[in-house]
Amino acid sequence: MDRRAPAYAQVAESLREMALATRLDIDDPLPPEPKLAELFNVSRGTLRRATEELVREGLLVSTSGRGTFVRKHTQIRLLIADALRRVAVPDSRWGLDVTSFVPDFAGTAECHGRVAAMDHYATAQTLFITPDNSLQGLIVRALADGKRVLVPTYAMRRGIVLLDPAAVPAEHREFAATLDGLERFGTTLDLPALRTGPKVDLLVTGAMALTLSGVHVGSGDAYLDLEWGILSQLGLVDDSTPIVGIVHPCQVVEEELPPKPLDITVDVIITTLATITPERRYARPHGISWGALDAARMDSIAYLRELHPVYSEWNDNA
Repeated sequence: MDRRAPAYAQVAESLREMALATRLDIDDPLPPEPKLAELFNVSRGTLRRATEELVREGLLVSTSGRGTFVRKHTQIRLLIADALRRVAVPDSRWGLDVTSFVPDFAGTAECHGRVAAMDHYATAQTLFITPDNSLQGLIVRALADGKRVLVPTYAMRRGIVLLDPAAVPAEHREFAATLDGLERFGTTLDLPALRTGPKVDLLVTGAMALTLSGVHVGSGDAYLDLEWGILSQLGLVDDSTPIVGIVHPCQVVEEELPPKPLDITVDVIITTLATITPERRYARPHGISWGALDAARMDSIAYLRELHPVYSEWNDNA
């Protein structure tokens, strides 16, 4: 702890440590404000400012009449990030800031091989693969196996790209599998082209974490939830579409974490050590949850603006 930092910042650091040390399977509130102020030997005003800081960061949520709770998804992200940095391959842009990307790690080629051995992969003509560093090798393999691959551009700002194996020379597959290269060799699909394009036979995703029950925990930007929402709105995926998650063993969370309303669950978890098939316990969401979107997300993704029934009115009222 930096003793030169303001008192509220020191308390926020201690409170953060307390929150991260809270058991994931416990959903009780933190001790009440008077007890915390006494524990940290600070005024309630200082404690309140520290708490507000962690609420803004998303680690805590304060509910009137109930108390202050730890946001479990954020807790998991922060806990996994520390472990993931020790095994991650640095990104060219983000380094080891694993809160900004899903990294590659040793052994992903074996994971990709186990995906390729699945019956769902053998029969699939079109795969949707998220643009995670850990999945670039799978895109290369799918193209080599003659599969069409749908890959979102960064933050979906330029939509989704279709990589056709016939249009990607073998010597350029590795570059085509990257965010920098996929638009050089693929076709960026506008909404009509996406709507009439191929249905997804298999979806493969990375994650910040996956629970043993298959709940997907992303980086906090909810891009998989949004991608699924758009694809399901267009009828390109449904509850029967198989979803595979590839993660490092340190990203698998044993504790139960009920999904949030828009969370996606996977059917198969593949790590370098095991293949896990969770029991399907939660229905997947269908369509786009317009109430969960803000103006910035709507403005940055053309699909959303075109799919919204009354975007101009929504934009005026946003």
